Amino acid sequence: MEFTNFKNDNPAVKKSNFAYHLKCPICESQNIKDKYKLKDYIISECLDCSAVFVKEILTDNFLTNFYQKSEGDFVYEDNNQQFLSYYYHKIKSEIEKIKPAKGAILDIGCSAGFFLNIMEGWERYGMEIAEKFGQMAREKIGDNIYIGSFENYPIKENYFDVITLQDVFDHFIDPVENLKKCYQMLKPGGLLVIKAHNISCLYAKIKGVNFYAIIPPVHLFYFNEQSLKYLFNRVGLRFLKSKFIGHILQLKTIFYRLSGEGTNKFYFKLSKLFEHNILGKIRFYKNLHDIITVFAIKEEKKEEVSTF
Repeated sequence: MEFTNFKNDNPAVKKSNFAYHLKCPICESQNIKDKYKLKDYIISECLDCSAVFVKEILTDNFLTNFYQKSEGDFVYEDNNQQFLSYYYHKIKSEIEKIKPAKGAILDIGCSAGFFLNIMEGWERYGMEIAEKFGQMAREKIGDNIYIGSFENYPIKENYFDVITLQDVFDHFIDPVENLKKCYQMLKPGGLLVIKAHNISCLYAKIKGVNFYAIIPPVHLFYFNEQSLKYLFNRVGLRFLKSKFIGHILQLKTIFYRLSGEGTNKFYFKLSKLFEHNILGKIRFYKNLHDIITVFAIKEEKKEEVSTF
C-alpha cells in the first residue's frame, strides 16, 4: 500500500499503557535489547534471529482506531502507479517462472488492486483493511476482494497456489500466527511471496533510527533474510530464494522518503517544493537493497509407501 503525507502529530499515535514483549515474538529468545526510541515507542532487537520489532504489544482495536483516524492523512497516489507497476511486473514474472500453470492467487494488503489487475489469467483474490482502497480494488477485480483485517479473513484451506504479502508483513501484530494462516491456505506446493523492508541493508545501518521504514505504529516489525528464514522454518515453509528488486521513484518521492514522513523539515520542504514542479517528476532507479522479496514453498507431503 502506498501512502504519503502522514502527520506525526496525529492524535491516534498517542497510546495507552501496553504490555511489552519480554522475549522475541519471532523466535521466542529472551536475548533481546532495546535499540531505538521513536515517538514514544521502544524498538527492540533480537540478538539471536536478528528480528527488530516494536516492544509494545499493541492491540487490534488500537491499530484499527489508529488507521481509521489516520485515513485522511494517508493520501493514495494514483499517478505513482506507473512507477509501482515496474515492481509489480517484476514480481509477476518471478511468480510465473515458478507457477507457469497459474491458478488461484491471494494478495494480502492488496490496496487498490493494481497488482491483481496485472495478474491476468489467474483466479484473483485480495484482502484490504482500508475501506476506500478495498472498494477501489473491487471495482477492478470484483467481489473476491475482502475488506477487513487478515486476522478475520475466512480460511480457505489448501486453496491458493500463490499468496503474496507486499508491504504488509511488517504491519502485523503477530506475523507468526498470520504466517501459519497462510500455510493453512496454501496448497501443497504453493508459493508464498513476501516483500518487506530489509533492516540489515547498509542504508538502514547508516541511517539508524532515521531509516525511512522505522515508523511505529505503522510498521511493527523489521525483517531481514535471516529472520524471515527463521519464520519460514518455524511454520513449515521451505525457503526458496530472495531477491533485491529495485524501484522507480520520482525526485519528489525521494525527498519525501528522506524527510521521514515530515520529521526532517529540510527534506520535507524540498518534497513540497518539487511536488508540483516538473523537476519533481524526474525518475530515478533505486535499489539500495532496502527492500527484500523472499519466496517460500509449502512442501508437498510424501505418501508413505507400505512395505507389506
